[in-house]
Amino acid sequence: MKLTEKVKGFLKMTGHYADSAMYLAEHGYNDEYMRQLGEELSTAKNPRDKAEGQALTAQAYLFKGQLRKALEEFEKTDIGKLPSHLNSVFVNNYILCLFLLDKPSRVKAVYEEYNPIALAESTNVMRRTVGIKEYVDKRYENAVTVFIKLLSEPDPRVTLMADICLVRAMLALDMNERAREIAEMGFGRYIGMGDITAEVNRLKLRMNGKNTVHTKKKRKK
Repeated sequence: MKLTEKVKGFLKMTGHYADSAMYLAEHGYNDEYMRQLGEELSTAKNPRDKAEGQALTAQAYLFKGQLRKALEEFEKTDIGKLPSHLNSVFVNNYILCLFLLDKPSRVKAVYEEYNPIALAESTNVMRRTVGIKEYVDKRYENAVTVFIKLLSEPDPRVTLMADICLVRAMLALDMNERAREIAEMGFGRYIGMGDITAEVNRLKLRMNGKNTVHTKKKRKK
């Protein structure tokens, strides 16, 4: 048995996407992972495998910072066909993607439609969704409390992105100084992440008191 097969068995990586999952565990979300995942998805035959491949692609784009591409994949994935071990984290990451793209009405719609799935497991991604829901409902103090608790958890910050969520909630409360402290501790890890980098740069401008909204000139009649 090859060493990679032994490791794969140890990590319990099985199914149609086992090889790309193995690569991901060793190398993270890079272009080669996307290539391998794409090849596996192109050979998927049954609806369950196709849905799983689309879900994995959506989340890969999310963690690479390509939020618009991620949203396209999230929205065309048939959640009802996903394996049960994937559907909760998928829905919660879908909501995160919408939040980062500043689409509060879509956050509410997805949350309401898939609420039983989103809250099915007591995980940090579920708690992040609770914080996001508090934010879009304009209960910013509650959102800050949720996100601060998440930052004390050992989950990888680059995938949880609780610090981005927290800074946005703090800025809604004009807690600019405290938001700046949080940003200085962790925003450096979002360099080179496309749309996510653009978002943290916008937040930095806001916390420094600079308006990022440009008023449009009135069209002449």
